[in-house]
Amino acid sequence: MTTDHLQDALAALSFLKGLPYVDARRVAVAGHSFGGQLALLEASRDRAVPAAVTFGAAAASWDGSPEVRDRLLETVRALTMPVMLIQAANDYSLSPSSAMDGELSRLSKPHLRKIYPAFGDTQLQGHNFLYFDIARWEQDVFAFLDANVTSHK
Repeated sequence: MTTDHLQDALAALSFLKGLPYVDARRVAVAGHSFGGQLALLEASRDRAVPAAVTFGAAAASWDGSPEVRDRLLETVRALTMPVMLIQAANDYSLSPSSAMDGELSRLSKPHLRKIYPAFGDTQLQGHNFLYFDIARWEQDVFAFLDANVTSHK
């Protein structure tokens, strides 16, 4: 989580922000599952990122990995930008967003946790709802980004 994958994600972020037609001040990070974990880590390493959005970050690994829990709680403590934590009610575990929400609240850091109704009949379907039920979350995510990215100067 903190080696090759993170270095690749940071390199991609740097590349994107360096493109002449991209306003680097308006590039947020987002990710799903392991990619959500990486998005938080990227945001903690690049303080110019104006916002981060995660879908089901660590939902499948949180309960069984003290290392993941410790790393992500340490990461959210270091964040300076607003974070949106999203999960469906039937994701593998709601513990990650609950714990990160609690830590961000304790530190009075700007964030939003949104738990959507269950999607499908299984935890896998709930975990992957972002791909199959875009209409459910799209307006909320873009409102969060509009509020936090476009105003970030």
